[in-house]
Amino acid sequence: MANHDQTDTRPSRLRRVFSAANVVAFTVAVGSFYVSLRLNDSNAWVVWSAVIGGVLGGLSWYLISWWTGRSRNDDPLTAIPLLGTIPDDQHGPAPAMGNGEAADRYTGLLREIEGHTTGSVLLVSSPSPGQGASSVALNLAIAAARAGRRVMLVDADPSPHGLGQFLSSGSSPGLSDVADGTATLAEASRMWTLEDGTRFPMLPSGDGLADSTDLDGILVADALDVVSEHADLLLIDVPPVLWSDATPDLGAHADGTILVTSASASSTVVADAIDRLAAVGAPVVGYVRNRSKSVAAAGPRNLRSALGRAALFTIVLAFGYAVYTGAQLLYSWNSVETQAYEPEAVADLAAEAPPETAATEETIELEEDDVAALPPPPVEVAPTEAFETMLLIGSDEVAGASDVILYLVRPTNGADPFMVSLPRDLYVENPCTGSSTRINTLIKGCQSEDINGPTLLSFTVGEITGIEVDHFALFDFDGFVDIIDAVGGVEICVEYAVRDRQAELSLPAGCTQATGEQALAWVRSRKTQQNVNGSWRSVPGSSDLSRNQHQQDVIIELFSRLKTFDSPTQLTTTVASVADAFILDDGLGLPEAIDLAWGLRAIELDEIRRIEIPVRLTRSTKGQSILVATVSFDEVLIAEYGDELPIEPGVSGEGSDDETAAAPG
Repeated sequence: MANHDQTDTRPSRLRRVFSAANVVAFTVAVGSFYVSLRLNDSNAWVVWSAVIGGVLGGLSWYLISWWTGRSRNDDPLTAIPLLGTIPDDQHGPAPAMGNGEAADRYTGLLREIEGHTTGSVLLVSSPSPGQGASSVALNLAIAAARAGRRVMLVDADPSPHGLGQFLSSGSSPGLSDVADGTATLAEASRMWTLEDGTRFPMLPSGDGLADSTDLDGILVADALDVVSEHADLLLIDVPPVLWSDATPDLGAHADGTILVTSASASSTVVADAIDRLAAVGAPVVGYVRNRSKSVAAAGPRNLRSALGRAALFTIVLAFGYAVYTGAQLLYSWNSVETQAYEPEAVADLAAEAPPETAATEETIELEEDDVAALPPPPVEVAPTEAFETMLLIGSDEVAGASDVILYLVRPTNGADPFMVSLPRDLYVENPCTGSSTRINTLIKGCQSEDINGPTLLSFTVGEITGIEVDHFALFDFDGFVDIIDAVGGVEICVEYAVRDRQAELSLPAGCTQATGEQALAWVRSRKTQQNVNGSWRSVPGSSDLSRNQHQQDVIIELFSRLKTFDSPTQLTTTVASVADAFILDDGLGLPEAIDLAWGLRAIELDEIRRIEIPVRLTRSTKGQSILVATVSFDEVLIAEYGDELPIEPGVSGEGSDDETAAAPG
């Protein structure tokens, strides 16, 4: 019996996975994927790039394997006798246990084995898992027993696909128990009896075989010597030599190996297996072509492996890119600053009904007629789940007020979404003080109650509209510029050249792909002038209300840019570039943001309705210009939507001046 050096003959699974062919092929796949994405990184092209990378990687592996096989006389099995072929059979893993062509093939295979070796102790192995070595070993033992040979079968493959799958008596005690001395050969062996009365002894694997280190020891050697002295043939079913330590260990006790292959076996792996078996003292005496569709020579074995690797590379590339993109998106999202959103605290404060304080610089006293023009608080329009909402707040840090208050509402019943701009001079009640003030001053918050500005403003917008604010997004002027620039600018179209020295606005006639600075000036302009026939004139109706129109135009254009991202790369790049521009409420997580963004992609922008709050201009006792609402918001929605929304009509403010009120919608 041959001895061997275990250190040199057992490559680890890690080394097999990271073989030169696999590493080079995967490098080609990654490189091809990267180059393809650089040429075109659209959403659809990401998938095609993964396919291209996978195919080129698989092709590279095939060429490397072909060249390696060519240096080994093309086919490593050329110099090894073909003992026989076993046809593909769908009736079960061991078809020779019955009758028919397969049983006859195993009988012929037994004769070929006896003609090619005088050894009585033979390993039955395969170059890689899934070749059917265990079923071949079992059926050879059955064929030998039926032919009157004295045969014993040893199960040295503890995997679920080994001989244990055919046993009903359990695997222990077995070979591992013999190896560590806890059981004798007689105690561990059992008799296998077939339906036709055919019997032969077999030795199960034992429960600890996978961890056994004594398989090449004296106890196993003595047990096998005892069997070989009395048996004509001792067959040991072992795992693939490159996949298990048990095979080299048992090779020390064997006279040779029967190698079982199929069409899926790689020639490179076959060659490595042949070399390893020779090195451990159990050279291949012949091979069996299992699951063969004919007795003709098999085609290129590397082709199926190459296709499998191509598919695997494609999946790995696509999955890896998705993980990388998701990690970038998560990192950018986690860098966004957040503020607490606690509308319940404001509701509790409002319920306390604090006495109205004296007027401050944030509050404005109305004359009696103006107070009468204010409508009563609106009733609740609909349950919270009837709408998905987002409040966009543009803050002027220098003035300490909100310059943009834009409310985006998406009904969940399928009705058209709408947006409404709340004029910054809209006169509302401040829940913090109990007095009335311009709505833009609410961004200062309620410091005495530790309530931040966005929460106070969001709660008030919910009270005005009757639709609770789900989330808010706050940005300053620098952030607004960054957002517009990040998406490549927005288109602004004007009939005449316009300017506003105070807002630093200057746009030529026609359409301009405006930068962030130009877009900011456009949405801030209150004293817009236009050049008509060479003369600069004030734009008719230029005011806070016209600014609201400009804001909505820019937001719509911005949405049109955001909803048409061509690739995940553009999305993650944009999110990273604007992460510092926003302050979001702490209740808006990444999943909710993705859901909102996905919902945005499904919206046709021309379906977004633009709602106006009917207001009239008046002055306070201090002579300051303010805007007062003339009807409740639920009436505005009824006028716009009819019965499309679940709205409970409220009561219009008495004393409203219909002639001076803006038309709803």
